[in-house]
Amino acid sequence: MTGDQVRTYKYTALVVHQQPGAPDMYLVSVPAAGLLEWADVPNAKADYMAGYQRVYSESRAKEIKEFLENDVNNIIPGAIVVAVDGAAIEAETSSLDGVFDVTITLTDESFERRLARHRDFFASRLSDAEAKSVDALIAAATKSNGADSESEADDAGIPESYIATLTAELAAACEDFQSLPSLRQAAIRQYIDSVSKPGLIIDGQHRVFGAKDVSMHDVHLPVVLLPGLGTAEQVFHFYVLNNKAKPLSPTELRRTVSTSLTNQEIDGLWKRFEDSGVNPEATRWTHKMNADPKSPFRNLIDFGLGGGGFIKENVAYQVVSKFVNMPRKYRTLQRGVPAWESSTEERLDYFFAFWSAIKERYSDVWQSGVESGGNQLFLKAAMLVLQDFVLDFFVSVSSVREIEGKPSPIADIDELDALVAAALKFLPPDFFLLEWQEKQLDTSERRTFLREQMEMAKRNQGKFLGNQQLFKKS
Repeated sequence: MTGDQVRTYKYTALVVHQQPGAPDMYLVSVPAAGLLEWADVPNAKADYMAGYQRVYSESRAKEIKEFLENDVNNIIPGAIVVAVDGAAIEAETSSLDGVFDVTITLTDESFERRLARHRDFFASRLSDAEAKSVDALIAAATKSNGADSESEADDAGIPESYIATLTAELAAACEDFQSLPSLRQAAIRQYIDSVSKPGLIIDGQHRVFGAKDVSMHDVHLPVVLLPGLGTAEQVFHFYVLNNKAKPLSPTELRRTVSTSLTNQEIDGLWKRFEDSGVNPEATRWTHKMNADPKSPFRNLIDFGLGGGGFIKENVAYQVVSKFVNMPRKYRTLQRGVPAWESSTEERLDYFFAFWSAIKERYSDVWQSGVESGGNQLFLKAAMLVLQDFVLDFFVSVSSVREIEGKPSPIADIDELDALVAAALKFLPPDFFLLEWQEKQLDTSERRTFLREQMEMAKRNQGKFLGNQQLFKKS
C-alpha cells in the first residue's frame, strides 16, 4: 500500500453527554470484523510492554465465539470502548436531535513514516528529566558506535521511565532500522502496527475477536467511541473499566502504569490514581528493579508476559515494598536517614545496595540461580526471611552505634556491603545450595521455621548443616 491511500468508515451515532463538562461519547453499531479494519489492541508483550491492554487469551475469545454460535438468543450487550484519534474522526449533526453522522478516516502510511510519527509522539510525552535521560542514552550509543552498546548504555544510567527507554530506541530505529537486532526489529514493528490505526480498543478485545470469528454471519457490537483521548486518559480509563469488571491483578496494574506512561503522565494522574486506590509511586518499583543498571535483579523479573525473568513480579514487589516501607520494628534504622523522611523513590538505591551485597556474599549461588531460572535463594520465603534476618542484625548493632555516636547502619549507602557481609558471615552459601527437605515454606508459620534454621546455622558458624531439620530427609 502507498502512503496516500485513504479509507473512510461512516456510522450513524447517538451522542452521549454523561455529565456537564465531560467529553462527548458516540454510540455506534459496528460489525466486529469491520471494527478491526480501523481499530486495534495495544497489547503489552514481554519484549515491548508499552501497550496497556491485558495479554490476549485465545481461549477467552473462543468461549465468546462458541457462546454466540450456540443460540440466536445469546447476546453480548456490553459496549466495546474504543479511543479514536481526534484528527481521524469527524462528527456532523443530522436532522435528528442527538444523532450524528460519524466518519472515521484511516490513512495507510509506510512503516517508516509511522515509526517516525511514534518516535515524535513518545518524545512529546516526556518531561524535561526524561528527555535528558534519552539524550544521554543516545549519546552513549553513538559514542560506542555499536562496539559495546550495552555497556555504554549502562554508563548513561537508567532512563527516567520505560517510555524514555523506548523513545531512545525508536530514535535509533529511525536512523538505521536494519542495525537493530532482528528480535528488536520484530518487536518494534509489531508494536507500531498495533497502535497505528486511528482506533485503540480500551475495553472488549476478547468480545471483538470472539465475535469476529463467528463464521455464519456478521456479529454487530455496540461500540462507544471516545474521540481525542490522550494516552494517559486511555490508561486511566483502562484501569477503571477493567478493575470494576474483572479486577486487574496487582502485577498487571503495576506493569501497566510503569511501562505505558511517562513519569510526567503518572504525576499528572497522581491524585486520580490515589482516589482509585492505586499508589502511583509503588507502581514503578518492580520496573526499576528489572531495568536499573544498579539493580542486582536486572532482567530477572517476570511480569507475566513471557521473556527471560523468573522472579514473579508479585514476589519482587513484596520484597521491595517490605524494604522501602519497613515495618515499625525497624523504625530505629530509619531515624536520621533522609531517604526515609522523603519520597520512597530515593530508598530504592539503598534496596539495590543492600541486595547487591547479598548477591556478592552468595555470588556462586546467585549465578547458578540465574543460569537455571531460580533456586532456593530466590524462593519468596527465602528472600523475605533473609532480608529480615539482615535487617534484624542491623537493629542489634544500632544501639551500640548510637552510643558510639555513629548514625544508623543504613545511613551510609556505601557502608551497606560491609554490614551485610558481617550479618551473613556465619550463614554459609551451602545453606542455600544443599537441598531443603521442607518444601512448603510460604506461610507465616513455615517462614518462622526457616528463620529458626538460619539462626541455628549462624550459631553453629555454618557447621553441621546436615543435622538441621531443614536438610534432614524424612
